[in-house]
Amino acid sequence: MTKTDILIIGGGPAGVVAAVTARKNNPTKKITLIREKERGVIPCGIPYIFNRLNSAEKNLMPDKPLEINKVNLIIDKLIKIDPLNKKAILKKGKEISYKKLILATGSEPILIPIKGIDKKGVWQIKKDFEYLKKMRQEVLKSKNITIIGGGFIGVELAEELSSIKKLNINIIERSNHCLITTFDKEFAIAAEEELKKKGVKIHSKATVKEIIGKDKVESIKLENGKTITTDLVILSIGAKQNIALAKEAGIKIGKSGGVRVNNYMETNVKDIFAIGDCTETRCLLTKKDIPVMLASTACHEARIATANLYKKKELLKNKGTLGTFSTFIDNLALGVVGLNENTAQKKGFKTITGTSEAPNHHPGALPNTQIIKVKLVFSKSSGVLLGGQIMGPESIGEMINILALAVQQKTSIYDFGTLQIATHPLLTASPTNYPLITAAQSALAKIN
Repeated sequence: MTKTDILIIGGGPAGVVAAVTARKNNPTKKITLIREKERGVIPCGIPYIFNRLNSAEKNLMPDKPLEINKVNLIIDKLIKIDPLNKKAILKKGKEISYKKLILATGSEPILIPIKGIDKKGVWQIKKDFEYLKKMRQEVLKSKNITIIGGGFIGVELAEELSSIKKLNINIIERSNHCLITTFDKEFAIAAEEELKKKGVKIHSKATVKEIIGKDKVESIKLENGKTITTDLVILSIGAKQNIALAKEAGIKIGKSGGVRVNNYMETNVKDIFAIGDCTETRCLLTKKDIPVMLASTACHEARIATANLYKKKELLKNKGTLGTFSTFIDNLALGVVGLNENTAQKKGFKTITGTSEAPNHHPGALPNTQIIKVKLVFSKSSGVLLGGQIMGPESIGEMINILALAVQQKTSIYDFGTLQIATHPLLTASPTNYPLITAAQSALAKIN
């Protein structure tokens, strides 16, 4: 039987960050990571293998960080965890004894009961290199592609594929707008407008009744009676947690379907931690379960878990998940953090909002100038920032991270008046009209 101090199950972002940070925190411990696939992929890069990367191989997750940190990598499938004897049993018959175990088993795509979903030409977003490689080949042979689901991955896929001239792209979205579960209406509409400029056809408030074809996909029939010609379907309708191993081992599962963990990422079973998509996620602001599965969240949880393995340092706590998202559609970047206005009101918060628009250069006559739009949502009673949305050029990808820190630090509407910033004509908006500050001032005017 092989022995290890720290055993990590899963080779996605959560598992890799757990291995690397476990090594930093525990220089002398033996660390082992088990991964089922020979080669791992970068989940967030999957939409871009078709055009920008132009290859599935360029989206492989490197093993070098594991090698540098002397992590023992085993390619095999874990079939059982024995918590009583502290051992893991692998498919090939090998057994590994551990002192600490970290579950990072991730998630898998959801399948919905659509007639004809088993036909050839229906693909899912799987974190599987060989599968994605074949999928890319089939996509490039196609002419008409239909994406079912207008969330982040669906929208990013549509934008990426629309850059391939011969392809006709359709999105089927059951809500009023793509991205509407995350962004407020004006931001979701802006994203859709960019997609439409690229020729993407969006079918809102629509659901699929049947995938039609003899053996291979030929068309899709919607519940409203409309038929869409298509040679290939991509399902982008969400994911579910991989919890089978945890459940079998007697680890508690939360109401939302993920592994239940405390603020230190510990499960109910001694010396077993869980991180990433397989875990239950609670909102920092509402303390309610939220369906957030992000690599950034997974890495955040990995750092917390590994800091708490041996209780050597002051404990890091997971105070809750913000759900900080960003995406890029052609020339428009969008970011959101915390609660949008619609969600905040549904959760019972009385809110005030502030908006601002400003060019990302000053003066605005400089070349390549674009407009940044900011919307901030504050609690009307306390004035604390509940969330924010930004859209504009690529630089907003880091601006939304400023707001993420502001929400975590319970920044108030008044604090923005004393925000000290660096500005430069070629890099930022003007100091006289910096959109984060002026959006807060716009909200503050509604109080005064």
